[in-house]
Amino acid sequence: MRIDLNEDIETEFLKFKDDLRYFPLGNDYVHIYKGFKTKFDKEIHPEVKVKILEIEKEGYYNDHGVDHIKMVIQRVSWILGDLNVTFKKEEEDSKFYISPYELFILLVAIQLHDTGHLIASRRDHARKGAELLTKFDSGKILSSGERQTISNIAKAHGGKDDPIGKLPSEDDISHKTIRPQFLAALLRLGDELAEDQTRASNFLLENKSIVPTSVIYHLYSASLQSVRVNGNELKLKFYISDEVLVKKFKVVTKNGEEEKFLLDEIYDRTYKTFTESIYCSRFLPEKCRINSVKVDVNLFNKNDDQNFKTLAYELRDSVYPGSNRESIFSKNESLFEGGKMIDGQNVLELIMKNREGKNEPV
Repeated sequence: MRIDLNEDIETEFLKFKDDLRYFPLGNDYVHIYKGFKTKFDKEIHPEVKVKILEIEKEGYYNDHGVDHIKMVIQRVSWILGDLNVTFKKEEEDSKFYISPYELFILLVAIQLHDTGHLIASRRDHARKGAELLTKFDSGKILSSGERQTISNIAKAHGGKDDPIGKLPSEDDISHKTIRPQFLAALLRLGDELAEDQTRASNFLLENKSIVPTSVIYHLYSASLQSVRVNGNELKLKFYISDEVLVKKFKVVTKNGEEEKFLLDEIYDRTYKTFTESIYCSRFLPEKCRINSVKVDVNLFNKNDDQNFKTLAYELRDSVYPGSNRESIFSKNESLFEGGKMIDGQNVLELIMKNREGKNEPV
């Protein structure tokens, strides 16, 4: 069974509603998941979305509601797309087997992973999901081992202290063997890739109703118009108008408020995506490891939608990823012009020069 763009792991999981052989003690985990999903969709995710709006002043990244959960599920499905996957034990000899019980653990962890925002700060939200799951499962539908495992997988979607590596590669829960590292890597990478123009609050952007320190994050999403996982490659395509390119936007850093061009944010974020891909790939089968991130950035004039410059660069797993984006420039000569790096300031100067040549207002 090959997961394509029109299918996802949730759809495949729900197909086991009449076949409970693969679940612990023959329990109906499909029914259990549906119950949890309904509660999350109605009671938790909308509250998370409201909470995010309250803390937007911290420079928070866009939507974290029901649509974000759907996108994470979709992206995880894309990551698995080139594996010859089966969810049936009897077919595992020639295919990569993921048990329906592992799908259950993963899907509940995806539902849970951002809920910590309700009771914790952005920095601490990943580790706070466990408390919410314990309260949410007040009827003790899940075993304590299941709650702990799901919470630990969800928690591993954040942090830089090797949270996935601290999980066991295999574990026995309710008499079934699962792979926590594998599942956590799928969640974390799926969450990292859950970004595109649909996640931006375009109406609020147009009406200038977003907190200034959050604008750049919504613009990042709005400009990302294509995300594609193609084998071991991730392809990202951005479109940015000159109207946006000439502006700097406020961001909150550990040193206080600063100003930043959107192009420079794209360099930083795509480098982060690269490092996250390399990290998560350590725990994934070879066929679905992302070893290369290819980026196209189309810079266009708003008055005619035509490109005046296209930037293309690639980040590959050739060296150990560093802590900054400089390798974007050191490995891609196309991002230099006249001996200068093509960064936000360089593009601003180019646009100003072009406008002066056309006698347009600057």
